[in-house]
Amino acid sequence: MKIIPGISSQVLATRIAAELDCKATLCEYKRFPDGELYTRIVDDIKNEEVVIVQSVNSDSDLIYLLQLIDAAEEASNTKVVIPYLGYARQDKKFKPGEAISARAIARSISAADLDTIYVVNVHNSNVLQFFEADTKELDVSSLIGDYISREGIAPVVIIGPDAGATDLTAAVAAPFGFEYDVLEKKRITGVEVEIKPKALSVEGKNVVIVDDIISTGGTIAEAASLLKAQNASDIYVACIHGVFVQNAVLRMLNAGVKTVITTDTIESVFSKVSIAEMLAGVLKK
Repeated sequence: MKIIPGISSQVLATRIAAELDCKATLCEYKRFPDGELYTRIVDDIKNEEVVIVQSVNSDSDLIYLLQLIDAAEEASNTKVVIPYLGYARQDKKFKPGEAISARAIARSISAADLDTIYVVNVHNSNVLQFFEADTKELDVSSLIGDYISREGIAPVVIIGPDAGATDLTAAVAAPFGFEYDVLEKKRITGVEVEIKPKALSVEGKNVVIVDDIISTGGTIAEAASLLKAQNASDIYVACIHGVFVQNAVLRMLNAGVKTVITTDTIESVFSKVSIAEMLAGVLKK
């Protein structure tokens, strides 16, 4: 087996290769003067089983992924790992005439003759139906809980920023015996709204706010400020996919967040949790 590192997942792909005791294949990426992208798999992969690892963080990342899939045509078997699938939140028509972007992306990726596609914690699992190839979703949320447990942040409460994060919050907290809750809005008067944990008190406790994707950080910053006002102790933020655009990290830190924790589905200085071992275990099967 050979691991082919996409341009956006170089570190993760190398870690997966190390876990599998196999080679990370050398690739060449460049942009022509007119803006077109160029991809070449340098190492010989003819009749080899290959795994392409490439997150889709941007439009360019998608083109690179499609080019890698095409360049791997001489492989005997091709699997694709997409640690972060961009466009997954555009999963339905919100207005007449709109493209379902997640469907368009899924169809373009799975049009080739691929063995299996693996995606990590898609925002909405309904997106999987758009892929024409065999596609599996991998849930790495327990790795966040494991990291929190090993860091010894106690006493700790795991908090989801809204009801939509209920399942994720439970998946992070329950296996490790952490208390967990989600924030809930309660209207006090016609103009006054109270936002607090649905059932638990955070007073004097360390809090970890968890979400699957953090983009601008606005929701998390608001949640951190509210929890600080309720006398929480240290506040941490953890997510699976740290997109972090538009001063997201600064916004969260200014709201009182002590530390930001994310996985290496999108590689950054905050990628303190690696999913490489879990992915390697899946690929061995």
